[in-house]
Amino acid sequence: MQLADEKGTEIKEKPGFDFRIILIGLLLFLVAMGVTYFVMRSLIAPLVPETNKKQQELLSGNLVEVGEFTTNINAAGSTRFLKVKVTVEVSADDKKAQETITKYMPVIKDSILGILASQSLADLDVRNRNNLKAQIKLDINAKIGGELVKNVYFTDFIMQ
Repeated sequence: MQLADEKGTEIKEKPGFDFRIILIGLLLFLVAMGVTYFVMRSLIAPLVPETNKKQQELLSGNLVEVGEFTTNINAAGSTRFLKVKVTVEVSADDKKAQETITKYMPVIKDSILGILASQSLADLDVRNRNNLKAQIKLDINAKIGGELVKNVYFTDFIMQ
């Protein structure tokens, strides 16, 4: 009889899923995804370039239009010419910089024209334009004194 009582008091489990196991598994999955997100974000953040700072630096100055220049290209027996429109960027912090650029405009124009006229066809190639800009910037800053010119921009660049 004891066996019958033991069998009669037995609790029968219902067939099917135990939702507690599914709930614990889902919770562990969400925690693992959150941890993975923050770890990957901290590892990849130094590799992503910061474009906002570069844009602010690029747009931080005042633009001064120097003018349009037309000159012959320095090549033996060549009848090719260059037409360029130049704009310089001066420091936005210094209000006197724009006045100084305007005051020395004839010197700046002469400097740019001299540099452009001395360039060969290879020097005026698209791949070398950054070198040309740097050369113009250095020459202007050396003649005026100080670091007034931050960047040089070509708004038109035509070779024929």
